[in-house]
Amino acid sequence: MMTAAKQAVQYAAHQLGFSALGVAPALADQGNTLQNWITDGQHADMEWITRHLPARLNPELVLPGVRSIIMLTYDYPRQDARKAPGCVARYAQGEDYHKLLATKLADLDETLSFYGGKQRCFSDSGPVSERFFAARAGLGWIGRNGLLIRPHGGSYCFLATILTTLELPCDSPMPNRCGKCHRCEQACPTQALHNSSCDARRCLSFWTIEAKSPIPPEIRAAQGYHLYGCDACQEACPWNSPRSNCNIAIDPHLLMLAELTTLSPQRLSKLSDNEFEKLFAGSPIRRIGLPHLQNNVDSPLFGTENGAT
Repeated sequence: MMTAAKQAVQYAAHQLGFSALGVAPALADQGNTLQNWITDGQHADMEWITRHLPARLNPELVLPGVRSIIMLTYDYPRQDARKAPGCVARYAQGEDYHKLLATKLADLDETLSFYGGKQRCFSDSGPVSERFFAARAGLGWIGRNGLLIRPHGGSYCFLATILTTLELPCDSPMPNRCGKCHRCEQACPTQALHNSSCDARRCLSFWTIEAKSPIPPEIRAAQGYHLYGCDACQEACPWNSPRSNCNIAIDPHLLMLAELTTLSPQRLSKLSDNEFEKLFAGSPIRRIGLPHLQNNVDSPLFGTENGAT
């Protein structure tokens, strides 16, 4: 019965565009990695992580009676669509993935309900250690940049999670295949990577997306052309080479609008509130707000210093 349920959800996930599915036991031992990362202060000012730490370490607090955690991957573009100066992280170049995947997860929830399961579904939106469970479910391994890396597909993917009360057959983890490679660590503009984790206090993705305070001078000096997020560690990873990813289908909803590909930093620095809302209405970039985006652009490298409004 449970094998049939897993096969059904695998088939449905494939039809919905997910690139892989794996199952991990809900009560798998997560060790002290996350707790140590927080104790060291590497989460910076992201206090929402500490508020939900008990739930992240115990899925029973998220869904009572949970038995299995289904992890899925959904690929996003590997190529940078930007033609104007200013890098935007690949994952944020198209539509907001939270909304895109929420509808698909609702369909999978319905499939599992047919077999008697109760579910909670998330895509980077709930108190779940997604990368840990994705690795435990055999979808890949945690690389030196702290991201899930897959032998076929690399790290350019979203993770989605389904907690279910069904006890589904679990998949086996795969070995770490980073070997002696340290290219991601060497490529990081701010030296934020060490021991297979990322120190948010030094990470450009944190400062250009999550931070509530201005970018410190030391980080600003290393910002380069990063407008929103940073893909430096992914760009350097051999598992993300074009040869490894030549047959991967990309959802057209995740492609950047033509107008945004040519939007210059100078134009961004002068956007009105209404123009910002119109341009980024369906984008994950919208959530950081216009002042934060313009602060990211307010750099001598872009020729817009003190020009943001």
